[in-house]
Amino acid sequence: MIQLSGIVGGKTPVKVGPRKTLLLQQIVIRVKKGRKLALNNLNFLFNNEAFAIKIEAQPSPGKFVARGGAGDLTPNKVLFNNNTGEDQTIFLLVSAVNTSRTSTELSRSDSWRMTLKR
Repeated sequence: MIQLSGIVGGKTPVKVGPRKTLLLQQIVIRVKKGRKLALNNLNFLFNNEAFAIKIEAQPSPGKFVARGGAGDLTPNKVLFNNNTGEDQTIFLLVSAVNTSRTSTELSRSDSWRMTLKR
């Protein structure tokens, strides 16, 4: 089980353009052959409901998006299935997506926490 958390932080709010995605966090995870990486739980709070959180595993197509600015979710979503026959290193990306048609700001206190299982 892996627990990952983060906060926007900084000294000022972060402006995000309309329909734009801002990368908030990136980590490297090794997934052994024959194993999966699954997003078990996700808790997030963005002060602006226009933002969605996107969790994705690159270079695989696995991703999970939650809208509405906040949530305490149990998606149990498989982000990566390693059926390659050898261990793989993937990038786990956490992003904020501005779903509105106007620029808006992420608060410094916007945050997320998730548990992953491999």
